[in-house]
Parts: sequence; C-alpha cells; structure tokens
Amino acid sequence: MLPILLRILGVAAGGLILNKILTDEEENYNDMANTHNHFLKFEQNISLTSAKKAKLIASRKALQDRVVNYFKVYTPLPVPKFYIQGSYKMQTMVLGNDGTYDVDLGVYFLTNPYVTSFTVQDNVKRAVLGHTMGGVEHREKCIRVKYHGDFDIDLPIYYKTPYDKPYLATKTTWQQSDPKELCDWFEKQRKLKDNNGQILRLIKYFKRWAAIRTKKMPSGIAFTVWVVENYKTNSRDDIAFYETAKAIKSRLSWGVSCRNPATPFDDLTSKLDSIQRRIFLDALDNLIVEAETALRQESLSKALAIWNKNLGNKFPIN
Repeated sequence: MLPILLRILGVAAGGLILNKILTDEEENYNDMANTHNHFLKFEQNISLTSAKKAKLIASRKALQDRVVNYFKVYTPLPVPKFYIQGSYKMQTMVLGNDGTYDVDLGVYFLTNPYVTSFTVQDNVKRAVLGHTMGGVEHREKCIRVKYHGDFDIDLPIYYKTPYDKPYLATKTTWQQSDPKELCDWFEKQRKLKDNNGQILRLIKYFKRWAAIRTKKMPSGIAFTVWVVENYKTNSRDDIAFYETAKAIKSRLSWGVSCRNPATPFDDLTSKLDSIQRRIFLDALDNLIVEAETALRQESLSKALAIWNKNLGNKFPIN
C-alpha cells in the first residue's frame, strides 16, 4: 500500500513541477495583450502595395531596355544581363519613413569586360543619364537612379565568368561578391525553419524598428541574417518578435557582429563604430524591456500604445 501511495504522491508532485516549468516557459503572457492581428496589419502598412509593385516592374523594364540599347550602340563592351536582388528578391522590403524604398537591380556581364571597374560604372551611368527627373548618382558600389518621391533603383555592376564567382565593380577595383548566393542561402534557411512566412514578417518588423531610430543602426541585411539565425517561432507574431529579439541580444553578448553567410563572408556590421554599436545594443535592450511590458499588459489599448511608440506610427492602435 505504501509504495502505491508514494507513487501517487510522486506523480502529483511531478505534475506540479511540470506545470511550473510550462508556466515559466509560457512567461504568463496576458491574452488581453494579444496584438498578433495588429502586427499583421502593421506588416501590410510597411510593405509595397500592388500599385507600387506594378510601377516598379514597369520602371525596371524601361531602365533595363535603356542600358541594353546604350551598350549595343555606344560601347564595344558586352551587353549585360540583369538580376533583381536584395530585399525585394527576399520579400523583406519595407517602406521608408517617407514612403520611399530602394531596389537593387544587378547588372551582370557574363564575361570579363577587361576594363577598369570605374569605366564600366561610368558607362552604365551614361546609359541612364536623363532617364528620370530625380537624376543619377555615381556611388561607391552602384549607380543610383532616383525616381523622385517614389523609389531609387540601385544598379550594382558585376562580371561573372563560368568558372568564378561574381566580381562587383567599385570606383577603384573589382571585388568578389555574390548576392545570388546570399539570396539562395536565405531561401534555403527560411524553408527549413518557417512554413507560414513569419520569418519574413519578423525581418520587416526589425527593419522598420531600426529605420525609425534617430541614430545609425545595423543594415537591413544584418537584421535579415540575425533573424534567420536566431528565429524563435510562436503562433503570435508579437511573442515571436520579443523572443527573437532576446535571442539576438544573447547572440551579441560578446560584441556586435554579423558574418555574411555568402561571398565575401564579411562582417555586415563593419560600418558601425564602437559608439554606434553601443547605442544599438542599448536600443535593443530597451526594445526587449518595452516588448515584455506590452505583452504583460491587462489592457489591449495600453499594449498597442507601447508597440506604436516603439515601432512607429504605421503600427495600428485600434
């Protein structure tokens, strides 16, 4: 009789312990502060509309035609091909504070042009001069075509032989860089870890959070890699955002860095100085505290106000 009684007591005690563990893991988030649907609306508010996508596609096609025609008529160089890349390709693009955005349209020569990187950049610049009212910028690693008040199309230029990875043209040299390799890595990781698009949404939330900060923050591609590598799934986007933010902060406990998972395998935070890194970590700490506070609210309106304060006026408050 005694062994049976002890077994019953053990099971009961085990149940209490298990319940305590589950309660701790669930963090006692308040259902009254469930803002998952508001996060979904937020994602829509910061994403490209169908009309914007249609305008971009038409503008991209016209720009490609202009570059092709110029190289056919005015240069002895090979005629390039084009590859849309970056956040547009990955489906993680967000609108800027003013409703504008940048798109990367890679210009690819499928053979070594045997001229300087600057020469190729200059020819692409000449091809698109006067194409828009917004003008053209010759930047370090691309030619930027500005569509005033709407979007910018960046034209990074590469050459790729059948036996080598692509080389990117800068103003001074050619350097190895493979954006398609990065896009392929991202797509593979996303399919392994996420089947409902939550990773895409979380990346957009982090990019928008960074965009409204007053100080320099890490690049969008750094946040993309961090989210993929530290993703914490949850049926609610608000909880997943909070848990992923905590995982990223833990990952950065030894310092701010983000290794590019594709060629040239560089540090994607290298443009941040030590002060900017410290400011970013402080901002991330504050976001985590604010997110936890929002999740524990007993009032939906108070939770929404906290998220709106931290994620900006595109986050709905009702």
